Amino acid sequence: MRPVLRAALLLLSLQIGLAAPALPEWKDPKGAVFRGEPAEVVGPLALFRTGAATSRFLPLRALPPDDILRFHAAIAERPARAARWSEAQGAATRELVGRLIRLENRSANPVDLSALPEPELLFVAFRAAATGSTWRLFDNLAPFLTRIQRVYPGRTAAVIVNQGRTELDLPPGRHWLQADPKRAGEMKLLGRFSPGAGTALILMTREGVPLLGAPVNDLAEITAFVDRASELLWQINPANPRTAADRSHYLKLVRPRQFAAAAAEPLLIAEMFKAEGLRRYGVEAIEARIDVADTGAVAAVELLPESRLPAELRPTIAGAIRQLALFAPAIDQGRPVAGRYDYRFRVGPPEPQLAADAAWVNGEARAELPFKSWLVLKPVRVPEQVFSGIERVGADGTYIMQAVTAGEAGKISVAAQKNSFNQDWFAEAGAASVRPRAGDRQEVDGKKLVWRKLVPEHGLVDLLEGDGHDAHNYSIGYAWTEIEVAADTDAWLGIGSDDGLRIWLNGDLVNDRWVQRTSRLDDDVVPLRLKQGANTFLIKIQNMKGQWSFTARLRVRSP
Repeated sequence: MRPVLRAALLLLSLQIGLAAPALPEWKDPKGAVFRGEPAEVVGPLALFRTGAATSRFLPLRALPPDDILRFHAAIAERPARAARWSEAQGAATRELVGRLIRLENRSANPVDLSALPEPELLFVAFRAAATGSTWRLFDNLAPFLTRIQRVYPGRTAAVIVNQGRTELDLPPGRHWLQADPKRAGEMKLLGRFSPGAGTALILMTREGVPLLGAPVNDLAEITAFVDRASELLWQINPANPRTAADRSHYLKLVRPRQFAAAAAEPLLIAEMFKAEGLRRYGVEAIEARIDVADTGAVAAVELLPESRLPAELRPTIAGAIRQLALFAPAIDQGRPVAGRYDYRFRVGPPEPQLAADAAWVNGEARAELPFKSWLVLKPVRVPEQVFSGIERVGADGTYIMQAVTAGEAGKISVAAQKNSFNQDWFAEAGAASVRPRAGDRQEVDGKKLVWRKLVPEHGLVDLLEGDGHDAHNYSIGYAWTEIEVAADTDAWLGIGSDDGLRIWLNGDLVNDRWVQRTSRLDDDVVPLRLKQGANTFLIKIQNMKGQWSFTARLRVRSP
């Protein structure tokens, strides 16, 4: 069993449930017997409900054929996912119908669930009655939820359930729905997961089967949950080729039962290509007619004239389909038979941010390189007039600031121009020239500042450390560090900032965000390319008022 599954099962000990003695018996891969009610198949996993609020799940390949058929028979009559949430038949999603509100403009409004698909998965945050304000907690989770919605559109929803509370003290926004506090007591299934204290976050299926659960009361706990949830979501994603064999094992056994008195075409179990890879070779579209044998093997491939790709690549693409395609065979009256499959794949325009978000959550960016310390130079004071007003609010909730142009000489000094967001004291020598050591003095606008070492706490660097808030209003700070890698590699930087942000990698500007926002976990994911040996990061954070910090973590492509 994969480590994330073992971790998930351990974390689920925070819920308490008793297995009913009448539940059927099953064996895990090690031969140990357990009792559980078959609940559903999610990706490569067979889910069992083992108690009122507990579960167990096994890879489908861990179940022998007889148990696969027994499991399928138990869940065969369960209703399929509904097109509209208002018509949901899942035990958890149905319980929320008519009981969800959204906080908008400081008022609670009912949610029109007929306009939303029934989610496959729910992130449900449970807040105990005595829990204090959790504004920052939910603010830190917002980038993760936004990213998950972009990568897995329409598959998930996030819901808050308050236990014994009536007030609504959460930030408004589209990330969270809330169970109406006046009706929370009516939800018997979800009520089983209530923590004794604090806030717990459960990832569960639409049937209310928990997949992952943990307390999320500080940044360390939030980070741990986000990373485990990302790994689990990728594992159960049908597009994950590493789990196709599990789904194939299940489908080849159950489809003859499903279509015992009917017919079904071959079923492609996992996508063969990635748009990013095809785009690099000038492939725009693939259309193919694939003959599939009664075993599911590819018997023949014909690329159709509608395919748009370089002529010299046609044999390569046809060969890749023969090698990579994994099918469940066609069925006729309960028997596997040969069949034909019409395959279409469109390569759309590049979406760099979506690609970066997908890499961050779907397994490509998994090996983390810790930032052990930063050298920080602060505060470089900026006159208030250098800061501008709000131009607009972005789709992700960040404030987009108006650009600033320095005034005539005498109105805004040369120092103010140098210290504005678009000017830097090292501009002439270049960012690559910044290579400080702890204790080095740097002259900026006639003032000597000292590079000081700060150690991040769970990735968070507090630039107010050692000083009062007012001392850093309308200021700029710099943070520098170095990371070494054994070979050239793709990398991704997850970073949040309070407020404006600029990032240089090895002297090159790779990110420029003129925003006003709070510092949140992985607010931006910045794709990078690290070179063999030492790589330098220089980060500039501009502060308006109040809190001043950034949170950063670096990942490289997983082997």
